[in-house]
Amino acid sequence: MGVAGSAVELKQAASAFISPLEDDVVELTSQLIAAPSPNLPGDETAPAAVLIEALRRFGLPDPVIRAGQPHRPNLIVTIDSGRPGPRLGLCGHLDTKPVGDAASEWKSDPFTPTIVGDRLYGLGSTDMKGACAAMVIAGAAFNHLKDQLSGSLTLIFTADEEYGSTMGAEYLTRERLLDVDVIVLGEASGVRTDWEAIRSVSRGITCFKVGVHGTQMHSSISDDLPSVNAVEAMARILVALRRELKLSYPEHSLCPFGPTVNLGVRCQGGVGYGVLPGYAEFWNDIRTVPGMSREQVERDLRAAFERIEGELHGATLELIFHETLGWLDATEVTADHPIVPAMQNACESVFGVRTPLLTFPGASDAWPFQGIGGIPTIAGFGPGLLPLAHGPNEYIIIPALKQAAHVYAQTAIDFCAPAIDIEI
Repeated sequence: MGVAGSAVELKQAASAFISPLEDDVVELTSQLIAAPSPNLPGDETAPAAVLIEALRRFGLPDPVIRAGQPHRPNLIVTIDSGRPGPRLGLCGHLDTKPVGDAASEWKSDPFTPTIVGDRLYGLGSTDMKGACAAMVIAGAAFNHLKDQLSGSLTLIFTADEEYGSTMGAEYLTRERLLDVDVIVLGEASGVRTDWEAIRSVSRGITCFKVGVHGTQMHSSISDDLPSVNAVEAMARILVALRRELKLSYPEHSLCPFGPTVNLGVRCQGGVGYGVLPGYAEFWNDIRTVPGMSREQVERDLRAAFERIEGELHGATLELIFHETLGWLDATEVTADHPIVPAMQNACESVFGVRTPLLTFPGASDAWPFQGIGGIPTIAGFGPGLLPLAHGPNEYIIIPALKQAAHVYAQTAIDFCAPAIDIEI
């Protein structure tokens, strides 16, 4: 056999391999959409079965299946060049958010892939079954060229990302089941346009609720005896907390707007007619930036509670952090990591631009992979627009979906191409 080609030649060969398979990326995405996996309740067996069949169809190794529970499978597919070198992981999650009100909000069946113009509609199209499909085709290209590469490419398809990653990325990390140097998540990297940034920072999240205790009693005598309407108190407290909450956080060049505070993402309280509400609560989430801690956020919250005591009018407050989402750390991969130029080179080749580094607005599987496992993790590098995720009529732009297979393959080849030509 001859001498391995240059990285440029290998990337050209990868594009030539993928181009006839672009429609297969769309078809595989459609099959994944038609394999429901809403979380909650959480069951990824249907899309996992679709991927297992696709891996065989495209000549990839059989996946290693690891699951904390039988219905929460994680698939690990390693394509090894047979030579030492960098070990890249491409990762996508198989679960989606719940449908919501499909009857009134969705214009099409969320589990029936529907193409209108250049859009593919369906639950999970953007978040993130499209990226998973593109990774399979990119993996096939890497496998086709592996004899001329070094290191390995591992495709990682996880469960449970949408509800804290306990059965997915966190499980894989705590069980030490991954053998990679760096991970790239296929989360949608566009907000206004596809592929607008490499999301090298993943903001963290803290989820908590504020319980408001009042007086539950017969509503007919609430004006005759001392009483506290917990729902009225909750309304005052929520508005006052928005005014008085001052978060402490370090400045970060990729997070110019700091943390995002969302108060009252859910509110509930009271029993019904005839009963003065004795308890109400409002749920909240804060999207954190690198350097923030749960302890400091709790201090900031309690300081705000002290400042709004005048709004209580006899009510009492309780701060309750969520069991699994109470704190997920923010993460960052710095610009000097070798994966960054590999992605930027791929973007320049596929899109004709050198894509900038920005922050992924939400939390992601970067928290367990990097925050727990110490594996540097790019939080978002995938097709799709983030505002379309978690809402009705989710879709992905088909040209961006097809581009994903190219950009993933070229990233992997740039990252794993030998530094010098080798005899094969």
